[in-house]
Amino acid sequence: MHYPTDLHDVAIYLRKSRQDAEAEARGEGETLSKHKRALMQVANQYGYAISAVYEEIVSGERILERPQMQALLNAVREMRYTAVLCMDIDRLGRGNMIDQGLIQDVFKSSGTLIITPRKVYDLRDELDEEWSEFEAFLARRELKVINRRLQRGRRQSAGEGKSISARPPYGYMRGADLKLSPHPETAPIVQLIFRLAAEGNGTGAIANYLSDHGIQSPTGMDTWLRSTVRFILHNPVYRGHIVWGRLRYRKTPGIPGYRKERAEPDEWIRHPYAHEPLVDDAAYALYLSHKKTNTRSSTDKVLVNPLATLIYCDHCRRAMRFQKTYNRRHNRLVCTTRRCPTRSASFACVEQKILESLDLFLSDLTIEPEMRNSRDHNDDALQIIEKQIGKFNEKVNDMADQRGRLHDLLEQGVYDASQFRERYQVLVNRTEALQKQLAAALAERDHFTKTAPCRQNEAPVKVIDAYAAAPTARAKNDLLKSIIERVSYRRAPDWRKPDQFELEIFLHI
Repeated sequence: MHYPTDLHDVAIYLRKSRQDAEAEARGEGETLSKHKRALMQVANQYGYAISAVYEEIVSGERILERPQMQALLNAVREMRYTAVLCMDIDRLGRGNMIDQGLIQDVFKSSGTLIITPRKVYDLRDELDEEWSEFEAFLARRELKVINRRLQRGRRQSAGEGKSISARPPYGYMRGADLKLSPHPETAPIVQLIFRLAAEGNGTGAIANYLSDHGIQSPTGMDTWLRSTVRFILHNPVYRGHIVWGRLRYRKTPGIPGYRKERAEPDEWIRHPYAHEPLVDDAAYALYLSHKKTNTRSSTDKVLVNPLATLIYCDHCRRAMRFQKTYNRRHNRLVCTTRRCPTRSASFACVEQKILESLDLFLSDLTIEPEMRNSRDHNDDALQIIEKQIGKFNEKVNDMADQRGRLHDLLEQGVYDASQFRERYQVLVNRTEALQKQLAAALAERDHFTKTAPCRQNEAPVKVIDAYAAAPTARAKNDLLKSIIERVSYRRAPDWRKPDQFELEIFLHI
């Protein structure tokens, strides 16, 4: 392998894999430090001037979850570096095809080399480009196999009655065999919660009782939340059961993080009476008898707050609530966390300020379209996957042409029957692999198109126009969620003016 020498403006990119984290847990040393030393040796050997080092501290498969990778791609797009040093090409990313295509497109268009201890990649070279695509395909396949094995192991362990959560449930401790046993300090608190609930106390009253008596919550805070109490009361682990898979997490293209959704009950893994319960069946039945029988399910409730699950208190990070008032002129937006100093405000005033801010921001986008020249990630990703689909189609057609020429060579006597069958099977296998990649790319495009947030300026503007005409609070909430990720609300105790509050709005675009 021929390595270039005396390069200037070279960057180093470092990222851990899951295997690295497991090796560190076994005491094999800190991964990023070892990789940095190895890459610096390569740089010294060939005379590379290192101008920047990008160390990815957070883990994540997708580019949207890795801020250092985003910064590196922006710098490569601006042609700041002649090359990027990394331990292997899949360290840059082995997420979905959109991310792989984005990485290849940026490095190819800028002419930036990718240098690893075993190979140099110049994506302007057709062979290097094809080899990098092949390695990316293998890396994605390996990642899927690892995840599949991991999930299978988790489901098997849950089926055997073992606790496989990141940490043991509050009230329990976990042994080396992953079995749960009551925690001597926190198990009595869980039993107290069920006893208070069996006496007819609601979740708010129980949370206040625990907070007033100085009992620390599972998060270590002195203040208990109603949602924490409700989660404990509804968790089957306290009746001795292990239930795994009630929730699943999905990624949405263009949106960082995961979307949580409830799985179907027939998908759950259950192991009844896997450990010692903290509440017996009789006490649990007594608790159920005191629950209100006329409570409606969340799907039947009528939403009255168009800002529900959108606006959060800046002090305690909890969701703000809509409070209907009867002795004041305006309904209020309040933080219901006990002892939180954040002052409430007029709900209408906050709502209007959010709409005005959105209107101003989106109007600026519409008036100044040149601001979009920064190549929004969503638009780039969709264009790249379209290119990949076109490339796969071309390769499938090439394979069909090669099969046709193969028949001609057989007729001309260039190949005998044995050679023909061997070559034909190779082409069939390559075609099948390409067709699978094409089908995956088409599925990615369809999912991305359906679920990605608005990419064009015109669509968000319509959200603002439609807000006033939306018939229900639910419809308004859906409209805002299509563009807003979250809003942070701040109002100090000494801020007296009605409009004296601060909002920080985080958008999907």
